[in-house]
Amino acid sequence: MSNLEPTDVGPAAGGDRAVAEADRQHVITLLTAAHAEGRITADERDRRLSEARGALIFDDLVPLTRDLVVPTASQVQYAQNATEDSDQIVAIFAGAERGGHWTVQARTFITTIFGGAELDLSEAVFASPEITMEVFCLFGGVELKVPEGTTVDNRLMAVFGGVDHKVSPPTPGAPRLVLKGFAGFGGVEVRNPKSGRRRRNRS
Repeated sequence: MSNLEPTDVGPAAGGDRAVAEADRQHVITLLTAAHAEGRITADERDRRLSEARGALIFDDLVPLTRDLVVPTASQVQYAQNATEDSDQIVAIFAGAERGGHWTVQARTFITTIFGGAELDLSEAVFASPEITMEVFCLFGGVELKVPEGTTVDNRLMAVFGGVDHKVSPPTPGAPRLVLKGFAGFGGVEVRNPKSGRRRRNRS
C-alpha cells in the first residue's frame, strides 16, 4: 500500500478527524463498484473492505480508494483575466440559484433570510484558485456543490444551525473554498456533485 499512501491530506486538510459512518460507507461503495467493473480482484476488494471497516481516522480511508478515483482537478476552469473580484447573492423570503457555466469571483457575499441559495460550482469558471464565501444565513439555507478535490476551509459560526461538508480528499490544482460568516437557525451544506455512475451503482 506504500504506493497509495496519501501526500496531500493530513491534519491540515482534516485527515486526522474521526471516521464517520457515511465516509466508511462511501469507501465501501467505491470498492464494491470497482470490483464489479473489474478494476480490482475479489481478494483485493476484501482486503480493502477489511481495512475500511477498521479505519479510525479519515487518512486511513484515503489510500483504499486513491487509485480508483480519477482526479478531476484538471477539468476546473480558471479565468485568465478576471474583471471583478466580488459578487453578491441575496435570497430574502425567496430562493437564489446558480449553476452551469458561470464565474465564481474571488469573494462572494451570500445572504439568506427565510430563503435559500443553491450554488452549483461543478461547471463554473473560478476567478481565483482560492475563493472566499461570506455567508449570513438566518432561518435559511445554503447548498453548495463543489468540484471533486476542492479543499473546504470551514470557518463559519453556527448558532442553532449547522454546517455540514462531506467532500472528496483534496487534489493538486483544485480550488480552495474558504467559508466565513454566520448561520443561525439555518444551515450550510457542501457536497460534491453526484456522478451518473455512482447513482447507477447505488440503484
